[in-house]
Amino acid sequence: MSQHDDKQHWSLESLTKAYQQGYMAGLAGNASDSLPFADSIPAAAWEAGWVDGEGQRRLSAEKLNRSPHAKKRA
Repeated sequence: MSQHDDKQHWSLESLTKAYQQGYMAGLAGNASDSLPFADSIPAAAWEAGWVDGEGQRRLSAEKLNRSPHAKKRA
């Protein structure tokens, strides 16, 4: 195994986990610069998850702002 092969030690399971961690970070409103991976492939999976989580967080916030219950409370 070459040095290059050692750096690419990732699996579908580890990429799924990176995506899920990114999704949860985006959903929680964490900044995208909190990326915990140095390798480009897991970092890309985390970032894709973050984008999706952030998008879901924004959608949820918009739905709350448009709901009739939100207007009654204001």
